[in-house]
Amino acid sequence: MDSISSDAARDGSICDEAIVLSVTSALAKDALSYFQSGKFHECIDILIQLNHKKRNDPKVLHNIAIAEYFKNACSNSKKLLEDLNTVKKQSEEFAKEPLEAVNPGSNVSVSKHQFDSTITTLNIAVTWFHLHQYAKSLSILDPLFLNIEPLDETIALQICFLMLDSALACHDAVKFLEVFGHLDKSFWCWFWNS
Repeated sequence: MDSISSDAARDGSICDEAIVLSVTSALAKDALSYFQSGKFHECIDILIQLNHKKRNDPKVLHNIAIAEYFKNACSNSKKLLEDLNTVKKQSEEFAKEPLEAVNPGSNVSVSKHQFDSTITTLNIAVTWFHLHQYAKSLSILDPLFLNIEPLDETIALQICFLMLDSALACHDAVKFLEVFGHLDKSFWCWFWNS
């Protein structure tokens, strides 16, 4: 009897999680649509709703910071940097938390907060670049570049292109050639087979 009730409870919990996931996914899509349409206030409203469902989720907080920046006509880069650095620190703290077992008794574990701070770090570097702090941007990008292999290709390309721009602005030919060499070696098929 206990097995049946625990199975039913687990199935109910899985169903509840699926509903929450469906709702949060729909909210995220709505927020993206509003953002891409330039309706930043509406985007933020949706992201706040999403934040209520996924309390302090770094992805949501990151997107709120970006949407607020755009809502304010990209006028307060300092606040954006503060917000992004806060999100980055939070996600790094979450990464230190112990893993939870997916199924008790199994060896499969996941973090409660699976959020890679790469995108946040990239956006911090982009912000410094737009503030004409090219050396600062380059110094932030360098650790990302050193660990670029496991990253999604699109993100890796964004990192490389921003590094090229930053290296050019800093007159750092060595860094430029290092990044260009990596692009040539890793992504040549993207450029020559398109």
